[in-house]
Amino acid sequence: MTRQMNVLLVEDDDVDAMIARRALKKIAPDAVVVHVQDGIEALELLKNDTNQCAIPHPYFILLDINMPRMNGHELLAELRGLDTGHADTVVYMFTTSDNPSDIERAYSSRANGYILKPCNQDSLRNTLETLQNFWRVCEPPLAPGV
Repeated sequence: MTRQMNVLLVEDDDVDAMIARRALKKIAPDAVVVHVQDGIEALELLKNDTNQCAIPHPYFILLDINMPRMNGHELLAELRGLDTGHADTVVYMFTTSDNPSDIERAYSSRANGYILKPCNQDSLRNTLETLQNFWRVCEPPLAPGV
């Protein structure tokens, strides 16, 4: 049986979010994709998700870096420091920044991967298909309380 792909998309650009959601629906029609605008919204959702209905477990996060209020680096640092069971959440930085300092900072904060946002639909679909295939073959961390 194939495990459903559940994604928390943390992206402040509505157009980028819409494109990613559409591409995810094409490759994984049953995927649950929850979109939030920034790190603060993501933290609120994760900290208040006691009944696990907002984003079903297991899930992974696609995290943009450049966002208002709380950027991706700040959110990743918060997640890795939480005692609420989200410290081991699978997080892929999903960004346009190819700055070596951003890449180093992400991996230093225990990002599971660093993905440059593809520049066209075909590349985006290929990237998301690769993530889906990885999701199918890798065992995710257990849900909090399991």
